[in-house]
Amino acid sequence: MDVTQNPSPTRTRGATFPIYLAASAASLFGNAAINIVLPWLVLERTGNPSLAGTVAAVSAVPSAIAALAGGHLIDRFGRRRMSVLADIGSAASVAALAVVDRLTGLDLTWFIVLGIAGALFDLPGMTARETLMANVSHTSGRSVDAIAGARQGVFGLSFLLGPAIAGLLLTWLPAIGVVWITAACSASAAVLIAVMPLTPMPEDPSPEENPLGALATVRRSRPLTLLIVLNVISTLLVAPLLAVLLPAHFQAMGRPDRLGLSMSAFAIGTVLGGGVYAGLLKTRRLVAWVAGNLFFLLSFLLIAPMSGFWLPALGMLVAGIGQGIQGPIVSVLLTEHVPERLRGRIFGLLTSLGALASPVGLGLMAVLLAGHPLRVGGWTLATAWAPVAVWACLSPGLRGWLVRADDQ
Repeated sequence: MDVTQNPSPTRTRGATFPIYLAASAASLFGNAAINIVLPWLVLERTGNPSLAGTVAAVSAVPSAIAALAGGHLIDRFGRRRMSVLADIGSAASVAALAVVDRLTGLDLTWFIVLGIAGALFDLPGMTARETLMANVSHTSGRSVDAIAGARQGVFGLSFLLGPAIAGLLLTWLPAIGVVWITAACSASAAVLIAVMPLTPMPEDPSPEENPLGALATVRRSRPLTLLIVLNVISTLLVAPLLAVLLPAHFQAMGRPDRLGLSMSAFAIGTVLGGGVYAGLLKTRRLVAWVAGNLFFLLSFLLIAPMSGFWLPALGMLVAGIGQGIQGPIVSVLLTEHVPERLRGRIFGLLTSLGALASPVGLGLMAVLLAGHPLRVGGWTLATAWAPVAVWACLSPGLRGWLVRADDQ
């Protein structure tokens, strides 16, 4: 029996929503912090800057495979159970860095092995927590829109504060001490999800045993196919912007601090956008969807010239607002329109394809920039997004989902 079906006393159900947000914050903060701590630790132990990128690259493909497999496990064994197990696995893989360092010393092999181990748990854990939104809504009485908007705000705060706090901790503590703190974040998320009160969900009337049921569902649904394709395209465009263009631009300026500030602007925008959606637009999803796509287009246009600091920083702020508004809509639509029995697999498919699209986008940008200046890459991204934004806003199938939701 899935532990998400265990009933909880009525008097405790009011705690479900804040516990869910706290668990999401703890896990997201831990992930954001380890993204700073791990490269620092690799540099500290090996003295080779290129090895930090090697560890991240080697972990990418296993992470995507784990997201896809994790979706099947979520549907088979339960959302809460997989969320708890994934966070325990993440905590163990991070803590293992400190244990190995103490026992034998960390080298490149250990960094790769433990980096892959951590990657195997992170995306399935995120997927499991996202699929739990329906359970949290059913128990707490809050709408899925409100939960998704609040969760988007938590993501923005974690993205903003996680790296900053991790950087401060690295100035006060040894890197291994900070590793233990990030492991504790994942462990606390596991505990919070484990004790979170949840009431039983209605039984799915037609169980699906076919392992290809998720793919068949995607093929039969134009709106669902569109959402997945849009996720892949947006990742193809955003990954090179964040990992190649902006770092190269600010490196050429000799101002790494401004790279950090531009990333902070994105995080602030995400918090603002999530608040706007949860507070004003959750009952006007079509308006929110169009606004989110227009914000993304404006952000690409602001960043495209690759000029100075203020234009890219403003572009990142606008992109964050677009993400904060649009991100919750995708989660809500999938939660509402994907059958219970397939939700983990389809969320996992979405996450997995996004993870695979990222290195493809990076590779294409590397080829483009081999013979062209950065601004060519910036304008290429802006030009590519314009027709995608129009398609996303005018697609009849998806507009039908959004308009029907607004009419409810």
